[in-house]
Amino acid sequence: MLIKTEQQVAVMGIEANTENQKTKAKYDALVQECEAEKANLGAIDAQRQHNYEMKKAAAYEELSSGRSTKIVMSGSSGESLINKIFDLQ
Repeated sequence: MLIKTEQQVAVMGIEANTENQKTKAKYDALVQECEAEKANLGAIDAQRQHNYEMKKAAAYEELSSGRSTKIVMSGSSGESLINKIFDLQ
């Protein structure tokens, strides 16, 4: 019984060391992935900004087309909206 217990303890130690090494390797991989992403942050931000501007332009196009909206524009808020739609700022 004592030998079996010592074997079980030895196996548990090996499993614990293996799990520890696996976790450290996963951590190192995540750190490297984050470093790679950090290097590309400028490109990622530029792509997000481009997507935002394209969606904003599509929204202004839909708004100005009059197909689904009927707007009466007057006063300073109407003038501001027209300037934004036609980029007259």
